[in-house]
Order: sequence, then C-alpha cells, then structure tokens
Amino acid sequence: MEFEDRVAAYAPKLKALQSKLAADGVEFIEIHTVDTSGAFRSKIAPLKLSSYGEAINAILYCVTHGDGQPMGDVAFASASANEENGFPNIKGIIDPATVVQHGWKPRFASAITRAYMLDGAVCPFDPRGVLAKVEERANALGYEARFALEYEFGIFHADHDLMRAGRYRELKPWGHSLINYDLVRSGEYQDFAAEFITRMKSIGIGVASLVTEYGFGMYEYALTPKTALQAADDAMRAKLHLRELCAERGLVATFMTRFQPPGKESACGAHHHVSLWRDGKPAFAAGPGRLTPVAEKFVAGVLNRMQETHLLFRPTVNSYRRFDRGAWSPEDVAWGFENRTAPIRAITTPNDGACRLEHRAPGADINPYLSIAAILVAGCEGIEKDLSLEAPVTSNLANLDKPKLPRTLNASIEAFAASDFCAEAFGEVFRDNYAESRRAEQAAFDAWQASHITDFEWQRYFVS
Repeated sequence: MEFEDRVAAYAPKLKALQSKLAADGVEFIEIHTVDTSGAFRSKIAPLKLSSYGEAINAILYCVTHGDGQPMGDVAFASASANEENGFPNIKGIIDPATVVQHGWKPRFASAITRAYMLDGAVCPFDPRGVLAKVEERANALGYEARFALEYEFGIFHADHDLMRAGRYRELKPWGHSLINYDLVRSGEYQDFAAEFITRMKSIGIGVASLVTEYGFGMYEYALTPKTALQAADDAMRAKLHLRELCAERGLVATFMTRFQPPGKESACGAHHHVSLWRDGKPAFAAGPGRLTPVAEKFVAGVLNRMQETHLLFRPTVNSYRRFDRGAWSPEDVAWGFENRTAPIRAITTPNDGACRLEHRAPGADINPYLSIAAILVAGCEGIEKDLSLEAPVTSNLANLDKPKLPRTLNASIEAFAASDFCAEAFGEVFRDNYAESRRAEQAAFDAWQASHITDFEWQRYFVS
C-alpha cells in the first residue's frame, strides 16, 4: 500500500484515537521506529497522532550497533542515507493498531511507525515492512501464523562510571545464586516480576512467565502467542519496557547472547514458537508425536533455507559464542520431536491447541521482525513447493552427519548475501543493505582486535 493510500486508511482511526487518548489523560506520546539492528529509535512528543506522517531520518537504516562503540563508527555505507543523497528524511506513519496508553505511566502513550520513501513508495529498508509483506504471503495461503517469543537475558546492578568506561564485565549480577526456577534469588525479584507482568498486561502484551535461568544474573520471560507482526511488536516493546523497569530500580539489562565465557553457565537465546491456524483451528496438530502434512512441508521449508537465513538468527559477533549443541544451542540443520539439541523442536502435547514448532537458533540479539520473517517465509515456501520432510532425529546429533549451520558471522553474511531466495523474500535492496550492516559489524570487531594486544598474548609471550 502506497503512502497516500495508507494515510487515507489510517486517518479516521488516528483521529478517533487522538480524541480517546486525550480524554483518558494522555499528554505525551513515544513514537518508535525499528532500525536495521532491531532497536527502537524513539522520540517523545506532545500527544499528536498525525495522519500526514512522521519525519524519519533515513540514517536509522544504516546506524551501527550501539552507535559504533568502542570504534565510534556511527554509520555504515548504505543506499538509505549517504553523502550523495544528503542524508535525507523519509516518511513514517503511525500504525493505529500499535497505539497504546501505558498503564503504569498514564500520561504517556506509544506507537510504532511504518516507513515510506519521499515519493510515497514503501521503504525497502524498514524491517517492520519486510515482515508485513511476508505475513501477507502466509495469509494468501489461507493461514494465520502465530508466534510467541522467549527471551533469555541478564540483569546487573547499574554502575554508570563502570559502564561509561566500558568495564561491563565488572558489573555485579542481580541475585545471589545461579539456580534456575528460583523464587528467592533476590528479595526484590518477585515484586519485580509482578510489576513487569502488570505493566505488559496494561498495553496488551501477555507474559506467560518470568523465571530465573541457570547463571548469575540470568533470567527469562516468555510472551504469549500473537500474529506475526503483533508478536514482533510485542517482543520489541517487552524488551524496551524491561530495560526501562530495570533502570528505574538501579539495574541494567543486557540481551547480548553470551556475557559469561563459553562453557560457563547459560547463554541468551530467543526461542521462537510458531504455529499456523486455519478457520480457528491448529493446522499443525495431528496428535502426540505426529504432524499434519502442512506442518511437515512448513518444517521442510524452514530447514531448506536455514543456512541462507542463519544470519537473521545470529546477527552479531557475540552470537557465535553461543554455539553449543550440548547446551541446547543448535549447530545442525535438523529437527526432532521434543529435541532441544536440534534447531527445530516439534511440540505436540498436551493438546492440539499447544501443537507448535520451537525454533531454537535465534539469540536474544536478534531483530524479531527479521527472525520471524525468515521462519515464516521459508515455511511458506515449503508449503508452496510441496517439499518433503526428512525423518526426525532420534539419536545424538553429534554422531550424525547433518548439514552444519555457518559457524562464523562472515560465513553467515556470505550465505545470506548470495541468496536469491533472500532477495526475493525480503527484497534485493533490503538483502544487500542488511548484509552490509553485518559486514560493518565484522569489520569493527576486526579493527578493534587488530588494535589490541590480547591477554592471551601477554600471558603467553611476555616472559617466554
């Protein structure tokens, strides 16, 4: 839908929402735009739901993680914004389906935008637009896709002097133990969990659970299922408001995938639970230990494109420190019933309504719009092409000769950048821009590493 058509469709809804929010005491609105790396870039403004659009700086689609710290490389080379085009603004419009008043801060509401170019065409760089297009493809097949995401993350006591100095490893984890499913890790934990769940409920986000995970400072929340675009919106908002709640309490949350050395304690995954529904009925369910033919085709499609789309599940240098089949972070292209060592775990109990697939490759550093889009579009292709599914894994994957997922960020980048499937599924402009964003991540790490003498070198060679 072009910009003017979207304005015409949204204007009456936005006008009605403006009146309702004002009557309910809202004075300010937080307007969120999703950047390439999967962060909300936001502004706070007096309440105004303009049907004529919001100005979006196109540089948001070529900014680097953490604005380039510690290298200072704020932006990467991109067709979205550069010296040739003068770093322009583009247009966004608030999606009325995303407008919510904050129950814990009722003077505030928030909303998420859809992005358009200045000529009114859909912005090809917008991750939210990419997922919306993929969701339409699933709907055209007659299915409603539902996703629920689980995020593992760390919470630490905030020390802003240490953080400003980049000494994050010296922060103290929140809670005194590393036991999972523990209610008394910290005296404030239960109140924290209740407040987070209550806040999310007030903006229509269901939290199925919040638990302590295995590791000092490790926690996990699970969100309830929504349609694809709604699930990604929920994932982004929950992450933002979890960090906000931490900041209010002198804490800081991290979603980097591994903050403990590899092999020690847990890493941070973001497992995606997915199911298809038709006419209000689960399309994957065939009873315990079985999948319907459409589910089998969906799984076959996801497996078929898993190496090409792997970059969207492990998008940073840190992502690859999480690789560990033995710790349930998958390394192979495989699937199985209730198998946590495979990237696709089929869950068929306790009832048909719970039948779903769990995709275990994504880490907590994903852009959820892109990880959801990658799973959904590959599964749709499996249905469209009537792909056959290999037998489920029933033994130790370490002893099987299954295809391997790319082991490095560079390898994932090259598989993604060379993929005609990814160009067709996400748009060639988006594919190339996203690949360039990941090359910038790798280049920044390589440059930092080249400019430092490591602890390994000091300890191994200084007195030799």
